[in-house]
Amino acid sequence: MKFARARQFIEAVTAHDLDAAEELLDPDVETVTPRGTLRGIKACRQVVQKASGDEQFAMEQAEPEFEDIEGDVIARTHEIARWRETGEVAYERDFAVRLTLDDARIVRIVVMPGGALPSQVKGSQAD
Repeated sequence: MKFARARQFIEAVTAHDLDAAEELLDPDVETVTPRGTLRGIKACRQVVQKASGDEQFAMEQAEPEFEDIEGDVIARTHEIARWRETGEVAYERDFAVRLTLDDARIVRIVVMPGGALPSQVKGSQAD
């Protein structure tokens, strides 16, 4: 069940279907980024929009890999950003998110640029 919900969320975000992604979030979802911690769906949506890339880039993602770590779901992917104008690669990066789910909704999202290894991602960490 957790993997299915996590996959639905990641697929919705990748497809830029933020309305579908929002339906999977707890109203008080906690979003942890390298810049700080935010609460609520509106704040989460802003983080997701920013992470989805700039309009000048066409984003490509590898098929995400999912893993269970301490009861949470880690979703990892590799992204390639291409300049829309030329199609040339602007940058590439590994990227991961750690999703904490209750019975029905995602209650915490930890954004991990660089696709941190499981040993580097602790559930109790709050930046």
